[in-house]
Amino acid sequence: MLTTRAQQDFRRLRIRIFSREVVAMAANAGRKSAPAGLKLLQGRGGGRDSGGREVKPSPGFRRLPPTKPAELSPDAALVWDELVAELQRLQLLKPIDGLALQMACEAYVRWRDASEQLASEGMAYTSDTGLRKLNPLVGVVERAASEFRAWCAEFGMTPAAENKLAPPEGHGGEENPFAGSG
Repeated sequence: MLTTRAQQDFRRLRIRIFSREVVAMAANAGRKSAPAGLKLLQGRGGGRDSGGREVKPSPGFRRLPPTKPAELSPDAALVWDELVAELQRLQLLKPIDGLALQMACEAYVRWRDASEQLASEGMAYTSDTGLRKLNPLVGVVERAASEFRAWCAEFGMTPAAENKLAPPEGHGGEENPFAGSG
């Protein structure tokens, strides 16, 4: 097949751009570093993370809960109260986390509302032309769930993160009769 010079140049340019994107993506691949407080909660104690490395102190943010935004929807405000109580108990919050927490709460409410509506409408519908189509709410549910899961990961609230959390300092493991015996 014959191609014009412009088409050949475009293909070469596209290959060059693509190969740069792959290299840039590989350089940024991997897990994000967890906050120092979360590393300590998941760690071995004595200021060490789960790998035994010394955890560098955080920048010294004040560990206070953020102020609840007035523009939160009523349902998101209830989610906010639950999340803030638990995250503050673990001393993972600071005042500037308010915007991120607000987005997490609203994403959860959006997921819940869309899920309820999807349950009543069904996964598919028949279009005007008679074709069966996927309900657009499926995409809303999936995106809101993904967004909420991402915010949960930022705050260390995923099930995987929960299993890694150590008891708070001074807990001593009173419920464990074998704690401190080895």
